[in-house]
Amino acid sequence: MKIVSIIPGDKPLGAIDWRINIDFINQLDNYADEFRQIAAYDRDHVITSAEDIYKTFKPDAILLLAHSKTLDSYLKNIPCLKVMIAVDYYKIIRDNRYDWYKNNNFDLVVQRGVYDLKHFNEHIGMPSVWLPFSADEKEFKIFNSDRKNMIGFIGTLAGEGKYVQRKKAIGNLEDHGLIDNLGRVGKNNYSEYLSSYIAMLTDTAITNTNIRSPHAKMFEMMASDTVCLSPDFDHNFIPKDCYVEYKDDCSDVVERAKWILTHPDTCDIIRNNAYKEFLDKHTDKIRIKELYDHMDNLLKGKELEKKWMI
Repeated sequence: MKIVSIIPGDKPLGAIDWRINIDFINQLDNYADEFRQIAAYDRDHVITSAEDIYKTFKPDAILLLAHSKTLDSYLKNIPCLKVMIAVDYYKIIRDNRYDWYKNNNFDLVVQRGVYDLKHFNEHIGMPSVWLPFSADEKEFKIFNSDRKNMIGFIGTLAGEGKYVQRKKAIGNLEDHGLIDNLGRVGKNNYSEYLSSYIAMLTDTAITNTNIRSPHAKMFEMMASDTVCLSPDFDHNFIPKDCYVEYKDDCSDVVERAKWILTHPDTCDIIRNNAYKEFLDKHTDKIRIKELYDHMDNLLKGKELEKKWMI
């Protein structure tokens, strides 16, 4: 299969975008007969048309990784498999981007992270499949033998009315001196910090929705052999013996954090369970093969194998 991935060319992407989008998609090169990443647009205009890309490379499939308004109807008349990797689910709902999907006439929408195909089925009526997030076992396989006996947190708290759950959890833990809030951490230090604490905090609430879904960070914690302190999430596909759960309202997050810090032997079992689960089911290598197989099945006229549609 010959695959072209369309990426922006006007500004450098952040570390998170590279890690869960570009770096992940780049691994299709391990399976495709030919794979290319092409910077074909910027914020204001198309640099290279989809027609020119198709004429030059004759791909079997073209992937889009962004909802740029510049790319409205970009792929509409391209006679190959057209796939959208939908990562930021919140923006799809917030900006009512359903017509954007229809105008591009995608053959497949791949939702990463959040499991909720209802909106695509009701508003768009095109094939959709869910691929949970994953992590690179080579990047995150860092075992720090001298971990800090605290709960750590990496991520943003910016935005009025956003990240309500994590803000509440962090506030409760800070009141008891149980957490180091590191904020945003650059790509070069990110994986090192994840393996520098006994446990890391994450949340599952998706802003302005009723959806609870694990962030990419949860899989990266599992890959780092670090205990995850997390609320439960919808369609629980990670066994409960792989993380320490706190309530959605954060009322017991302090109690659960203290339990982690005073039960090292039991926590060793939990993180070992999580690391094994990660290696068995949630590496980037496993997930990118699932994506490739979805595209290959569509090209061969087969039905989608919706493995994660619990």
